[in-house]
Amino acid sequence: MIIGLCYLAVGCFLFWIGYQHWKFRREETVGALEAAILKAANEEPQKLSKLDWILKYFQAIMGFILGPIFAAFGVIIVLNELDLL
Repeated sequence: MIIGLCYLAVGCFLFWIGYQHWKFRREETVGALEAAILKAANEEPQKLSKLDWILKYFQAIMGFILGPIFAAFGVIIVLNELDLL
């Protein structure tokens, strides 16, 4: 049962990550860790390369694909443990 709930939580988290990446896909964003490092070094972020833009789309799409898959596995495991399947 706990494994199923973990799968469900991971699935929801991945879907949320996919949504966040999709929402900001056309903006030049900087991660929190990178922003902290840049602030400590008093540097400006570099322009995003073509590979960075491709990876932003890839992360969003993978979040939308893997999120529902993990959530479905979690639901199946929980329902199986409750003998509802």
